[in-house]
Order: sequence, then C-alpha cells, then structure tokens
Amino acid sequence: MGKIWAVCSGSGGVGKSTIALSLAVGAAKAEKKTILLDASGISRSCDLTLGLESIVVLDMVDVIARQADINAALYRVPRREGLRFACASLHEGVPVSEISTIKPALCALCDVLVVDLPTGQTGLGTMRREDVRIVVTRPDDASMRAAERLMMHVESKEAGMYLAINRISRNGVRTGAQYDVRTVETILDCPSLASIPEDESVMLAARKARAAIEAGGAVRKALDAMVSALLKMA
Repeated sequence: MGKIWAVCSGSGGVGKSTIALSLAVGAAKAEKKTILLDASGISRSCDLTLGLESIVVLDMVDVIARQADINAALYRVPRREGLRFACASLHEGVPVSEISTIKPALCALCDVLVVDLPTGQTGLGTMRREDVRIVVTRPDDASMRAAERLMMHVESKEAGMYLAINRISRNGVRTGAQYDVRTVETILDCPSLASIPEDESVMLAARKARAAIEAGGAVRKALDAMVSALLKMA
C-alpha cells in the first residue's frame, strides 16, 4: 500500500500546490510509482503545469459513481516516468469524506500518493502511522495564524505532521518582516521538513511547464532534501 503525503494549508497563496507537485515529481524521479491527486476542485492548477488541462476528462467522482474505471481516470504525465495524475473533481468541490472512499484503491496502485488538499482541509479521513501531513506556511503572522487554526482541527494524531516553510528570505528575516525557521517551529509547535527560499526561478519554471523541483539553485536543493527526508520515513 502506498504512503500518503497530504499537503495542506490554512490559507491560500502560500505555495501548497507548488510543493505538492514538486513532491510528486521528486518521488517519481526517485523511481517510486507515484500518483498526484489534485483535490483542489475548480481552483486546481497542477494539471496546467503538467500540460494535462485539455487531456483530463475523467475524475474520481466518475470512478466513485462507477462511470469509469480507476485506471482510466489516472493520466500518465509526459516526460515524467512513473508519475500519474488524478483529479478529485473537474467541476466543483467534493467533500473530502467522499474522496476518502477511493483512497485504498489509489494507494494499492502506487508507492506514494501525494494529495493536494483544498485549503483548510487536513487529510483524507483516517490516516495511518506511515502517512504524513505537510502543512505549508509562509513565515509571517497571517500565514502562521491560519496554519495554527488548521492544525488545531486535525482529528487523527496517528500520521506524522510537519511544516514546509515556504518563500522565506534572508532579507525578510533580517528586517523582521518574517520569522526564522526555529521561531516558526516553536510558535506552531511542529518540526519543519524544509525551508524553501523565495526565488523567481519557481515562476520561470512554471511558465515552462516545469515543477519548482525542476528549477535551479536553492529551491531545487531544498525540495530535493524534502523528498529525500520523506522517503526515508518508515
């Protein structure tokens, strides 16, 4: 059964989908059979970056309604061996509880299931000890407050929970506009898996239909290290 990496955030605009996509691409590069499930509904963006926006016509709602076979709703991603993409719903938001019914079938088909959750959601029903929640936040008051509210509503404590501190800059920390990593960990009472720097190369990569982990410099290094840390977890 594949492990679940559930990527969540308390507020929008923190880079949740960017990180979810990068984790999926990174796991596939590490030769893990990987499925990226975009559960963001009409606000989804992963299919655009992957160049699948005009190809994906079946979603998990179709599978649950028995209108499509699950393999027909899993799309191979061009130029990324081992990675398949699935969409929870192409048209509207779907309750996470409904999508959770398809979770065992998806996990049976992969080594890693990366889920890009809707903002404000923390998981797909019951999560196992080997599964991981990744809470994405920027190191500022507004984002951290939203992350704290999200984490307070986590029902199951079985799965591990870690922070991905995104868009951090030395200048922001120096001027007091952002908190440093240790302060974020202390305030949110949660360890971090990665601190990902602010870098325009992420936007440039997206314009070329590439994930942030395929960009250059410090961003790629941080995301590669994050994937490695997740893969080492029991």
